[in-house]
Amino acid sequence: MQGSASLTVLQILPALNMGGVERGTVEFALYLKEHGHRPVVISGGGYQVKTIEAAGIEHIQLPVGKKSPLTFRYVPTLRKIFKKYKVDIVHARSRLPAWLVYFALRKKPRPPYFITTLHGLHSVSRYSSVMARGDAVIAVSDTAADYLQRHFADYLSSPPQVIYRGVDLEQFNYGHTTDCDWKTDIETRFPMLRNSQKLLLPGRLTAVKGFEHIMPWLQQSQDNQYLLVTAEPNQSDYCQRINTELKQKALSDKVIWIGRQDSMADLYAYADLTLSVNRQPESFGRTVLESLTVGTPVVGYDHGGVGEILAALFPTGRVPVADRQALVERINTMLHNPPAVKQQNQFSNQQQFEQTMDVYQQLMEQPQ
Repeated sequence: MQGSASLTVLQILPALNMGGVERGTVEFALYLKEHGHRPVVISGGGYQVKTIEAAGIEHIQLPVGKKSPLTFRYVPTLRKIFKKYKVDIVHARSRLPAWLVYFALRKKPRPPYFITTLHGLHSVSRYSSVMARGDAVIAVSDTAADYLQRHFADYLSSPPQVIYRGVDLEQFNYGHTTDCDWKTDIETRFPMLRNSQKLLLPGRLTAVKGFEHIMPWLQQSQDNQYLLVTAEPNQSDYCQRINTELKQKALSDKVIWIGRQDSMADLYAYADLTLSVNRQPESFGRTVLESLTVGTPVVGYDHGGVGEILAALFPTGRVPVADRQALVERINTMLHNPPAVKQQNQFSNQQQFEQTMDVYQQLMEQPQ
């Protein structure tokens, strides 16, 4: 799309807080701005709003992720926004915002064109079918594309286009060295981490994360081995349950609750090993890719998008799904004899964004 006309691209999602979808939305908005397009983001707000506004990107705050029938009252508001901003592309990455866009554009001529990206393997229902109803549908992996074709083929206007998610190769640079101030700060907060071996379970800590699968390793781990989680023990009911179980099993001192982290490249570089033990397959698995891009090995269950990434970049990290004994053995093997991780450049933001812009351009070039 080099040299093509400037587009107004509106991305819509529930909120701009922690998460891969949210960070990806911000990164793509910055890319659009840098390449002469006009990005606009609609969300319910969040701590990343300041990032895009500081870059001169327009953010419109609407509660488009609030699961209530009343949320559909914003459909006319969206129509007005699309007209006011002369939007060319509306890109939805979540089901409720996608339904709002679907109804807002239902009777309108194109543009704006309606794009969906399937980021998650949702429960199969009519509610989830909206992710297949775009003028173009993007899947973030072969796993995601297969899900769409198996369950929602009747709604697809054309086969989903697989565009793997990427990472910023400058931010997550191979061989990244943890910032000295960052390291000093975390080791001041948690002195036991000095000269220790650290496993990392990054991302939101929810029931699907499979934390219980790590318990057998924790029970046999050595004194100087710890698990880092990017959450707080009182952050949610699930976190509280996990914390209570750790206390009951006398494992509280093995898990370090470091809270939300913005400097993820520093955290991956600081860890000896990153884990992905989701109970259910993920559509992609961004944390696995980020860790490997930095050069930190990953042990993960061999299913979904995580299995695809590991097969492509680090096959030795794959473990049969839910095989806790194999998980323990693989972790211990890698901690005892750390494997080298090869530098990767096949999953980059640049490639992902260029492919996404190609999808936009194909739609814009259609006869009206």
